[in-house]
Amino acid sequence: MAKEDARIPSEIGCLDTENLRVTLISTVGAHCDVWQTAGYHFERSKNRTFDLVIKRHILSCTPMETRIYHKDYLQLKRDLREIIPDAIFVRTRIDGEKNMLVFARAFTPWFNLANPALEEDAIPLMAKLTKARGQLAIFIDTANRLRVEEQKVIDLYGLDNLVLDKHMEVRYLDSFEVFFYQDLPHLIEADCADLQEKIDVSLKRLSYLEYMLARANREAAENGLDLPA
Repeated sequence: MAKEDARIPSEIGCLDTENLRVTLISTVGAHCDVWQTAGYHFERSKNRTFDLVIKRHILSCTPMETRIYHKDYLQLKRDLREIIPDAIFVRTRIDGEKNMLVFARAFTPWFNLANPALEEDAIPLMAKLTKARGQLAIFIDTANRLRVEEQKVIDLYGLDNLVLDKHMEVRYLDSFEVFFYQDLPHLIEADCADLQEKIDVSLKRLSYLEYMLARANREAAENGLDLPA
């Protein structure tokens, strides 16, 4: 999916898209495509550069929808802390229409934690990573609490949403539309088969994460390795 040395094919009010070199990362997100810059800097700090992810909403997005996306992100940020990258939500014009961008700090996915097909590799790997197991426990506890108390299911359907980065730390890389609402398919009359599938897959992957973490903690204990605090 990655397309290097490209340009975002839009006129965006707050970006010089003509001269901004980016790599296309994904076109399969929830109503967005995802681009990444290399060595981006702001004018006031030319000596400070960092990689930046730009998520462009490709459907119309009202101010109310932007506020909801931002509120959901902030709720998850309070609980997940460094697990979810810092992000800024911006209302701007995209191809002449008011819409939304999300700017987030870029982390390179190294290992997909929520893929059950990788179980044989994930368990011994996580057994060696005390900090990552602690981070994963925080993520699982947060996901279960939100599901029970608020009927919100954290999106684990997306590709590479929950990963280890190259520094062996857990990162949740989604920024907006981070929740599926568990009761929604039962409250509206429209066909919600697609939404229900995403909810079901996310819950199955959450159950797998609980199982995988328990196995990794047990293997760590058997080998005299530290358990998360």
